[in-house]
Amino acid sequence: MDSVMAAPDAPPPAVVLVSAGASHSVALLTGNALCSWGRGEDGQLGHGDAEDRLVPTVLSGFDAPGITSVICGADHTTAYSEEELQVYSWGWGDFGRLGHGNSTDVFTPQPVKALQGLKIKQIACGDSHCLAVTMAGEVQSWGRNQNGQLGLGTTEDSLLPQKIQAFEGVCVKMIAAGAEHTAAVTEDGDLYGWGWGRYGNLGLGDRNDRLLPEKVSSVEMVLVACGWRHTITVSDSGNMYTYGWSKYGQLGHGDFEDHLVPHKLEALKDSTISQISGGWRHTMALTSEGKLYGWGWNKFGQVGVGNNDDHCSPVQVHFPEEQKISQVACGWRHTLALSEKKNVFSWGRGTSGQLGNGEIVDRNTPVLIDAISPDGSGCKKLESSTAAPFTAKVWVSPSERYAIVPDENVPKSGEGTARGNGADANVPENDVKRMRVQS
Repeated sequence: MDSVMAAPDAPPPAVVLVSAGASHSVALLTGNALCSWGRGEDGQLGHGDAEDRLVPTVLSGFDAPGITSVICGADHTTAYSEEELQVYSWGWGDFGRLGHGNSTDVFTPQPVKALQGLKIKQIACGDSHCLAVTMAGEVQSWGRNQNGQLGLGTTEDSLLPQKIQAFEGVCVKMIAAGAEHTAAVTEDGDLYGWGWGRYGNLGLGDRNDRLLPEKVSSVEMVLVACGWRHTITVSDSGNMYTYGWSKYGQLGHGDFEDHLVPHKLEALKDSTISQISGGWRHTMALTSEGKLYGWGWNKFGQVGVGNNDDHCSPVQVHFPEEQKISQVACGWRHTLALSEKKNVFSWGRGTSGQLGNGEIVDRNTPVLIDAISPDGSGCKKLESSTAAPFTAKVWVSPSERYAIVPDENVPKSGEGTARGNGADANVPENDVKRMRVQS
């Protein structure tokens, strides 16, 4: 079977939600279908191979019923079946980020057996660690933990999900995971931070790591999201606060200064923020009126405002016919948005096909993803993962396809003076990845 066809009298599948990773994207469709596109070298697309896909492609072999969420980590993906009470994960397995008890890569969705039977409220995936909040408000965490981002009081990686005991008696509402830090909001509106804190991204007033969740002194919060090294929150009154790293203006305060505690975003104080998302070094915010704003690092156009200049203050992103937006998702260098009309748009880095429009070029304004949008030309016919891959790539062994990223401890020349698209010694500018650990 080469494609998934809608019955002649049936409406085409509509997108329910989107998520974005380092260089891949996923969407959940009505009818319990998952599709993915972009970089596939670690199995993060779930199609059973290591090929990239340039257009949304249905996971034809994945038939778990009642999928209600799908979330991307940097190079892996998770999904949750509410009907089965089962979390699934696939992709790059280093540090145990898949929760399967080992560090093996997985190329098709596999159940996270340790979480079977749990009623999950929300899942968050960072660079190489994951967390899940249960309906009862308990938090499970797994994966990399070198800076305490799992909140378990240690720096030992965890190949299996473990309950965060520090939240005993606390009902967690929402979690967010950055590169190496984590944030949470409780049902009572308390904000917590833990893990790597060098840029003030924990909001605790200093640059120290925390191995256990620590309460942030701030106003009552209802939403939280993490960028790579910055954190974004929304208060119960709809005001937005950001803190952490701001070398590229990703905090949105009109400057490039780090903030060590939550700092109110004055530029959007007259808007009610309904959704937030953090990219590698950029930030997106959606208002209750369906307007989307972006700011931060924009080298590849990931802010979506028609240029490639970094922006240290929010700029509105415009869509065809000024469509209202209902959901936004930041990848590392690209961004996805779902409109109220169920159209999906993408922009930013496109070299791995993560924009889903059949091209491998960057875009600095929103481009409609035809295959999964009602206004597109191809929404009645979606490619499935049994189809021949779009790009014939020679598969290479893991040891040959990963380069070493400069060490975290390398002195950063000009740190604190560089502005905009400048180099950062401990971050790769291109799409090279960290060296994997041989287990």
